[in-house]
Amino acid sequence: MTSNQLPQQPHTPQWGPAAKPPSPQPGWARKRIVVPAAVVLFFTGVGIGASGSGGTQTTSDAKAAPTVTTTVTAKAAVPQTAEKAKPGPTVTKTVRAKPTAETADDSDGAAVPDFLGMGLQAAQDTAQAKGFYLLKSHDSTGADRLQVLDRNWKVCTQNYKAGKVIPVGTEIDFGTVKLEENCP
Repeated sequence: MTSNQLPQQPHTPQWGPAAKPPSPQPGWARKRIVVPAAVVLFFTGVGIGASGSGGTQTTSDAKAAPTVTTTVTAKAAVPQTAEKAKPGPTVTKTVRAKPTAETADDSDGAAVPDFLGMGLQAAQDTAQAKGFYLLKSHDSTGADRLQVLDRNWKVCTQNYKAGKVIPVGTEIDFGTVKLEENCP
């Protein structure tokens, strides 16, 4: 080498960021951690979502049941004398009774449709169209499975007979099985 020449150094560009050193782990090793972590997070989210209300509504969402008020007015007995007696005081008694299916107004009650054999989602839609919003469903096989996708289940039983008039604030419970299963 001559004294005029400088030793050659690797050429580094003067623009852009400096090159990163190679990662300590190869790509396949990073995927081995990220993919299972994503799967665990997904199933944790599904579990939390499924542990919610289970498709039922709480009593705070329910409409308050109406009370029936009956007012009875009675007049005090008037003495039978020759003189005109002053009319006695009027007595009023108010009685509050719990409404029943027979005493409920037509606007507060509705006939229960026949849900047997319907898909669970269709049965819920039909019930809501009739004004019933307190809906519940359970696995009729006794396996206590959750009805996560309502379209995959069919109704085998219902807690009120079809045609019975009940208040719309009453909870309706569907006994269900998966579509490919037979009703017990």
